[in-house]
Amino acid sequence: MNLIKLLAIMDGSLKYDFSNGAIVCLVAILIVFSVLLTIIGITTGVFGLLNKFTKEEKVVPAAVTNNTTNNSVSVNIDDEDMMAAILVATIDYRNEVKEDVKVINVREVK
Repeated sequence: MNLIKLLAIMDGSLKYDFSNGAIVCLVAILIVFSVLLTIIGITTGVFGLLNKFTKEEKVVPAAVTNNTTNNSVSVNIDDEDMMAAILVATIDYRNEVKEDVKVINVREVK
């Protein structure tokens, strides 16, 4: 029966109305999303297996301690570029040590 309808549609004797088109579109969208989810699942599984076998341990450097005397000049952080540099350095250090960090002292290197 479906073959006859398909041939009738191709012949032009049967018109395809909006409700039939909407159902076909929804089915096509569901098929596309199910294929995408399958691809995402497969790639996640493969990368998970690869990470198990190729996991390297990072060497975490010890925290930098500043035992110098307090002869540094305080820095005025009114400049937006300086504030951005401080934030980027803090985020980079946090990603490196994988712990919470706190900025205690900032000084300008000349």
